[in-house]
Amino acid sequence: MKTTFSRVALSGAVFLAAAPVNAGWIQSLGMSEQCIAVGGACVAKEGDFAAFYHNPAAATSFKSTVVGGNLRSLDTTHVTLKDSGGSHSIDDTNTEGQVAIAPTFAVYTPISQEITLGLGIGAPFAITADWENDDGIHRFNMSDQSLFVIELSPNLAYKINDKLSLGLSFNIVALKQLRTESLIPLSFGAALPPALGGAGAIIPTTADSPVIGSISTSTDGAVGLGIPPDEFETSFEEFSFTLGMQYQATDRLRLGAVYRSQTDMSFSGDLKLDLNPAGLGEQTVGYDLAFDMPGHIQVGAEYELIPNKLAWSIDSQWTNWASADGIGSTTKFEFDAPLLGFINDLQVDYEANNTMTFRTGLEYKLNDRITLMAGYVFDESIFDDQYVDILVYDSDRNIFSLGLSYDLRANTNESGWIWTAGMQITDYKDRKIEVGESQNLGGFSLPNLLDADTLSFSANRDTFEYGGAIWAFGMSVQYNFGD
Repeated sequence: MKTTFSRVALSGAVFLAAAPVNAGWIQSLGMSEQCIAVGGACVAKEGDFAAFYHNPAAATSFKSTVVGGNLRSLDTTHVTLKDSGGSHSIDDTNTEGQVAIAPTFAVYTPISQEITLGLGIGAPFAITADWENDDGIHRFNMSDQSLFVIELSPNLAYKINDKLSLGLSFNIVALKQLRTESLIPLSFGAALPPALGGAGAIIPTTADSPVIGSISTSTDGAVGLGIPPDEFETSFEEFSFTLGMQYQATDRLRLGAVYRSQTDMSFSGDLKLDLNPAGLGEQTVGYDLAFDMPGHIQVGAEYELIPNKLAWSIDSQWTNWASADGIGSTTKFEFDAPLLGFINDLQVDYEANNTMTFRTGLEYKLNDRITLMAGYVFDESIFDDQYVDILVYDSDRNIFSLGLSYDLRANTNESGWIWTAGMQITDYKDRKIEVGESQNLGGFSLPNLLDADTLSFSANRDTFEYGGAIWAFGMSVQYNFGD
């Protein structure tokens, strides 16, 4: 009996740990409220402290040393989930009961009239959420999930002449974290072949399926930053680069372009199986996973509709999801020891599409101190129905943003503080996955042995609908030291 339960739990548990998280990447949302508030349409705008990410060439606009930072909180409690058992809610946007925060910090200093050096720290890719798991079939997916990538980015900006500036950021992955926690339904065991202790029966997981335990994954290392999520794996061996350009075409029109390369990444850590609810103890194995962060190209323009009063910016971004391992191709967890004595890896088939994102924003100077901002983004869905997973929570998105900046710089050398507050609503288009449409639907799917030592899964046996919104709130502060 214990052997059968172990096989059932491990087969289901390994799958539940496999799928990545994609519910609103920080990469899509921005790093400073000045940029976020205009919908991220800022590759052609004058630089702020997040120039190392948005466009490193924009740092040539700094006439003196600049220091700045940003804190953002995410709220996923407005996301909607519905299956045959009814509607289900999101519990908290929390990690271990604390608010998740995505920080940014940067410093720049001009070393000549042409060259500016900078250093930025930020999270270009991040999401965290704690999903309600008291009832509903969704509880058999990741109820507590977190993916954070924190980069250290040296920045070089060079002003070729009064019109053209170039910039380069070298993005070094300093800290990273991938964590999941899921419940395990007993009904997974029914689909296993009799040789593995199952009945070979096709019985779908339901909201009432008994829970026999949980599975959790965590990355190696325990570097704490004092803010949630607190524990990270160190890296410093993975990197990308960002190339930027700005061109002042006329007194009122500035053009910009950015290329960010793909970040080739891997995660390693432990998978912990807790079968204590079934009276079967615990088991831990190690895993390795290749999981890349995508590159993108973004081009845009800013035009002053009313000089020094009202500016309109518009950008277009192409993101190369299809080339990223683990997103654009099969996700493959490789184990350091065979599970059940013969399973050496698990694969989940993903095939992301490259996407286009449209961004636009307005910036209006109410007076010398106060600037009002608004923005809109349309972001395409990444996955076709065949590859949709509840965990990636993927659909077309409409993103709306508002912001207000208060400039305390008063003297002729422009030294002083700039404070900016903003909010953002990412509205997900309602999406319904019918029975049999997706092979990656977590608790819906059934175990399937592709070959002698690889575990995969069959198509979903229940419908699933999702939509709703993710809210984000942030505060930026920047200090210009002046001449």
